[in-house]
Amino acid sequence: MMERIARWQHRRQPWQSGKWLVVDIETNGLDAKNDAMLSIAWVPLRPPVIAFDQHGYHVVKSTDGLSQAAVVHQLSSADLAAGAPLAEVMQAFMHAAQGALLVAHNARFDLEVLQVAAQKIGQPAWRPHGVYCTLQAERRRLLRSQTELQQGALTLAASRARYGLPPFYGHHALNDALACGELFLAQAYRFASGHHPTVAALLKSGR
Repeated sequence: MMERIARWQHRRQPWQSGKWLVVDIETNGLDAKNDAMLSIAWVPLRPPVIAFDQHGYHVVKSTDGLSQAAVVHQLSSADLAAGAPLAEVMQAFMHAAQGALLVAHNARFDLEVLQVAAQKIGQPAWRPHGVYCTLQAERRRLLRSQTELQQGALTLAASRARYGLPPFYGHHALNDALACGELFLAQAYRFASGHHPTVAALLKSGR
């Protein structure tokens, strides 16, 4: 009951007062339920500030062979072998995410990966105070403006470009988390232009 009240109170705040946490997860495939987490990064946001000094980045320990996905995500066999156990990584993440509103690009995938990982370490009840998807927010905005959605229009890079944000070096969890955080702030300030939305209103625009 207390947790439910805390969520309700959190959502009634001005959106700038929300405890936002950008997360990016790299996996060895596109099946959130079965493919392994390779790395995870998170960056807290205190609008308009990106609190990069409080970021987290972890590679998950694996003794499996180096997959093509790992190479794409700029990870070596040595990186994976020297990584931290999943339980340790998830404990660090859940500590940072306590009471937070998660932000991610394609948040549905990242959230499912997190929930599967939480179950694996015996924390099946874990969930954030709210979830904002920068991909879905951009999709909604483009559809409202009757813009035709071309293939690739909703990638993180393409979405950032429409706000005048610079190119970034992607497919690395920390780089992607930072890039997503910048996109979130650009989207949020455009959404809030001329009025003062609550956390709940902003979450609704990104789901």
